[in-house]
Amino acid sequence: MQNWKRAVIFGSLGASAFLLLTGRRSAGAGLAVIGAAVLASEYPDQLERIVRNAPAYLERGSEIVQTVSRAAQRLARERGRSSLHAIRKVEHEDFVS
Repeated sequence: MQNWKRAVIFGSLGASAFLLLTGRRSAGAGLAVIGAAVLASEYPDQLERIVRNAPAYLERGSEIVQTVSRAAQRLARERGRSSLHAIRKVEHEDFVS
């Protein structure tokens, strides 16, 4: 594969991911299409395999996002508990002394 094609593919897919994460969906989707089109021109059989397996990839990605979300919620909950516990401890010490 020629270097310019690699640059277009990786650049557009990387920028697409960044734009999608920052909420600019239409621009991110457009760049993803450009990257996929260049990739398809070079490797049509691999792209066909990816498209065929897309539902499995999306399901796995969804599972990962859900797991990370649950972990973040758990961390936030624990952080809130420890802060609340510290506040109650200070309040209790103020009343006892």
